[in-house]
Amino acid sequence: MTNTNKKGEDMLVIFTSYTPGAGKSYMMIEKAMEEKAKGKKVLVGFLHEGHRDIKDILIKNGIEEKDIPQKGLSLAQIKAENPDIVILDEMGMKVKNRGFVYNIIDKLLDYGITVYTSVNLKRFDSANPRFKDVTGISIKNTVPHKYLEKADKIYFIDRDSELMIKDFEAGKLFGDKYMNSKIMQKNFKKETLDSYRQVSIKYLEKYKDKVEIVERSNEQ
Repeated sequence: MTNTNKKGEDMLVIFTSYTPGAGKSYMMIEKAMEEKAKGKKVLVGFLHEGHRDIKDILIKNGIEEKDIPQKGLSLAQIKAENPDIVILDEMGMKVKNRGFVYNIIDKLLDYGITVYTSVNLKRFDSANPRFKDVTGISIKNTVPHKYLEKADKIYFIDRDSELMIKDFEAGKLFGDKYMNSKIMQKNFKKETLDSYRQVSIKYLEKYKDKVEIVERSNEQ
């Protein structure tokens, strides 16, 4: 059943990909800013900066830096602002003293607030074993796949593996901490990325009625 807010619009929109660095958070913010330009009130509930400089996109679109929370907003803070759309980047991340980002999604939907959220597909508990079969690497903290079921729209960001590797090796995707990670080094091999992509496309077939595959160019 499709979730709709009081204005009859989709409520839960997920931006995902087969690998980190494909541009899912960028696209999420771009889509949110398109809605802001139409007059919607957009609130940043959580933004994981880490290895990306995406605050500029928000600032260029009229969201002040002081309104971009460093540690994320609580459910009460978001509700008090009463936005049309809230951005929750990296829904599988655990925020200090707040728990996992996804923990507040159900309540936000109940309040009639549209949620734009990003996550790597392999973080979903039902998808993770399929990715583990490729490299033997498992994710400890997964996201309940019920959110894929609840989602009204799923954007799958599809970026060529060779472009991903090129940007990874040039240091454009992550900071030194991630660049030097053995796991990242293992993940960013063409064979691995191509296998991840195949697994993702096959996994998302059951959600094909609400999945839109978006090809990203060389620009992030």
